[in-house]
Amino acid sequence: LHRIKVCREDNLKNTLDYLSEAGLQIVACHEKTDKLIYDADFSQPTVVIMGSEENGISNEYLKRSDIQVKIPMPGAIASLNVSVATGIVLFEAVKQRLK
Repeated sequence: LHRIKVCREDNLKNTLDYLSEAGLQIVACHEKTDKLIYDADFSQPTVVIMGSEENGISNEYLKRSDIQVKIPMPGAIASLNVSVATGIVLFEAVKQRLK
């Protein structure tokens, strides 16, 4: 937390609209989509939305996303803790940016 830029906002809908208009890609990550995290182009400026562990991502935020992706989860495990899932998504973003 001390080494990455974090921005807290009171109105996430307005913030997502602003960031989208500024040219950032909005990526929503949740388990109820068909596209995998590898389908997103994280090499461009990107906002990643992660949902709460209980309620996921609201439809208002999903509507604002450019792409919805999920982490591939073969086997019986349906979902991950949101902090673990965030780490996996950010790792994919860093991997793509290092290419």
